[in-house]
Amino acid sequence: MRSAQDKPSDKPLDTTRMQERLKGDRFPQDWDEFLDDNIRAFFDALLNETGQRKSEVIRKANLPRAYGYQLMDGRRRGKRDYYLLIALAMSLDLKMTQRMLSVTQCGALHPLIKRDAAVIFAINHAYDNIKTYELMCSLGLAPLDDGADNG
Repeated sequence: MRSAQDKPSDKPLDTTRMQERLKGDRFPQDWDEFLDDNIRAFFDALLNETGQRKSEVIRKANLPRAYGYQLMDGRRRGKRDYYLLIALAMSLDLKMTQRMLSVTQCGALHPLIKRDAAVIFAINHAYDNIKTYELMCSLGLAPLDDGADNG
């Protein structure tokens, strides 16, 4: 995603480098150089990089339009499933999906949890939301919740 020529002010998402810094004697004072937890900035950069539009992603994720915009703008925090639906709609890879879950302060996907493993499988095989729904149902797992039944 980021090239080696990017400036430090671009907040590199370098987990390995931060892990090494956290082994030191003092807590890093340049914390903001490593972390970017601004949800809107994250999604704006991701959309810009992938050439996608919010409206299209929200439609593919099958989320209510206004709510989808609020999630991607960081004005509201959604359930983890909503962000997973967005990740599938955007065709994100596993690494970027995990990063999105971190930025949105949702738990990372864990391969030893069967439902998470099914989502990881779907992401790794570039499934869309419908194919992921079918996979999860075929495995007897609760599908990702898009809030449609909460109406």
